[in-house]
Amino acid sequence: MYRITIFLCFCLLSACAQQQAFLTTQGVSQVKIEALTKQLNEQGWRVTQTNLPIPNEFTNATVAANPAQENQADIEQVVSTLELLGFSDPQTYKFAEGKHFYSIDNIGIYLRTGQTNLQPPSWLRSDDCIYGDALLAFNPNGQVTLEHEPTHTESDRLDSYVGVWVLDGSRLKINLSQGEQSYISSNITRRTWRGVSPAQLFTPIEKAKFSPLNCSFIIIEME
Repeated sequence: MYRITIFLCFCLLSACAQQQAFLTTQGVSQVKIEALTKQLNEQGWRVTQTNLPIPNEFTNATVAANPAQENQADIEQVVSTLELLGFSDPQTYKFAEGKHFYSIDNIGIYLRTGQTNLQPPSWLRSDDCIYGDALLAFNPNGQVTLEHEPTHTESDRLDSYVGVWVLDGSRLKINLSQGEQSYISSNITRRTWRGVSPAQLFTPIEKAKFSPLNCSFIIIEME
């Protein structure tokens, strides 16, 4: 009985300590994604695919990790796997906080083909905004729709506005007839009911006259 208890505790601890790789791709074939996922699983990584845009400053093959991470040999094995699958010159970046931060034992893998069009997420929601709940929905043709539920109203009123968006690297610009705003994007993590998840936050740069545009907007993977 004692040996069984020890064995179960060891299994539970091993499961909790399993390394996780968050995989973000743009323009990469499904065949390559499946081949990479299989290789990573065999190396002990639990792979989670995300739909977050890849930061413009990243190379076409980037691995993001925590500076305190001690499994350098495992990361080097990931880099070697990327090279074997045809991803040229993978780069490794380590961030202690802010953009592209991953907790210890987790990494982010960002892969894209050489030719991609910069696209925002299909939608963003407001992030605890004092001006009310808001949602941005993006079309690939450059159109954006802002839906806004004002605060301090007795009715369930939902206002809708249509405009255009432009994404230039990490900067997103929204232009409506009511006003315009520019946002700077950053990759962060947020705690959810599933655990810590990667997220992308768009923070307004200026003070706009149209108050809903002063909200920060966010998308959280696996929320």
